[in-house]
Amino acid sequence: MTFPRHEMETILNGIRDFILIISPDREILEANDAFIKHMNYTKEEVIGRKCYDVFNELTRKGSNCHEKCPLEKVIKEKRHCQEELIRHDNDGNPRYMEITMFPIWEQKGKISKFIEISRIITKRKFDEKQTQEYLVKMVEERTRQLKETHERLLHQDKMASLGKLSSSVVHEINNPVAGILNLVMLSQRILKEDDIQQSELDLFSQYLGLMETETRRIGRIVSNLLVFARQSKIEVVKFDVNESIEQTLMLNSNLLKINKVRVIEELEHNLPLISGSEDQFKQVIMNLLSNAVESMTTVPKKRLIIKTYSKEKKKAVGIEIHDTGTGIPQDTISRIFEPFFTTKKKGKGVGLGLSVVYGIIKEHGGQLYVDSEPGKGTRFSITLFQELDINKKDSTLSLPGQ
Repeated sequence: MTFPRHEMETILNGIRDFILIISPDREILEANDAFIKHMNYTKEEVIGRKCYDVFNELTRKGSNCHEKCPLEKVIKEKRHCQEELIRHDNDGNPRYMEITMFPIWEQKGKISKFIEISRIITKRKFDEKQTQEYLVKMVEERTRQLKETHERLLHQDKMASLGKLSSSVVHEINNPVAGILNLVMLSQRILKEDDIQQSELDLFSQYLGLMETETRRIGRIVSNLLVFARQSKIEVVKFDVNESIEQTLMLNSNLLKINKVRVIEELEHNLPLISGSEDQFKQVIMNLLSNAVESMTTVPKKRLIIKTYSKEKKKAVGIEIHDTGTGIPQDTISRIFEPFFTTKKKGKGVGLGLSVVYGIIKEHGGQLYVDSEPGKGTRFSITLFQELDINKKDSTLSLPGQ
């Protein structure tokens, strides 16, 4: 059934979408009123002209019609297609268009003409852009909030660890203070004597040496405690992993002594310096030590093995902390890094320690592995790299069997 031309024009002009009928050699054969009106053309400026000439597509910089021509795509794929293009009206104003191109086939399998149906989607693109900008701002705001929350949790965990250390450090300081007091009293007694022998002077000199040693020891303990307690911005520096571990062990020496934990150090000498926050690394070691000690409370053999070694041709340092404690159940191990998850009794912990450990290692672009078996202890393995690439932070958590 063939429609008379005036009926066909009536049908085309009654459609609100823009319609073009184009010949195989790119000549516009027909255009409906909607296209003529909204694109600000006249019939004479459109009918009989090449489609790319009508839109000046080859010379207009803002257009992308010549880059992904839907007509050429139809010829190549031999089926209709849809594209989003930027076209310009007669005044040069850009219009975002959604174009659907349909081929009309002859009996011999050749394309006799193309029907292009298009509509303006400028408002939709504008709304999409606004939505995208809004989402970007939301992501930035959420990232800022998460960063603030992370920093707050870091400090809360540090203060919780500091509370645990208080009684231990008090004893650690009281011991040398009591010793110094005794030596001072002995020295005063010697000085009160009328006739001081050389042997007593030698003893007096020995007392002074001991007092100096104990005083320096107290200074180191207090200094380490203040460094651990302070709330400061993350400062990326080069630091020695072995020195940081030694300082953290000294700060926890009384805790280890009270719990009768034997520490075995296997620290490789001449390790490469690591790039990162030394304060946060000490916080990691502090948390892992504290957890290890608590896990060995009820076991007869209490061993804490701390090992360091170079990795990947000395571009990274590996740290292993292995305890002989009760271990972690298999149904729990997948959750130990979740914030506020804890298996401890009420009042014994808030479940921040290991989540903070995970966060710090992730922030440093490092790798964190945990391997544990109930009744046989737990091993945490950390890898920290010599160079910290702040644009490529990542961490790996590997659970047993993975």
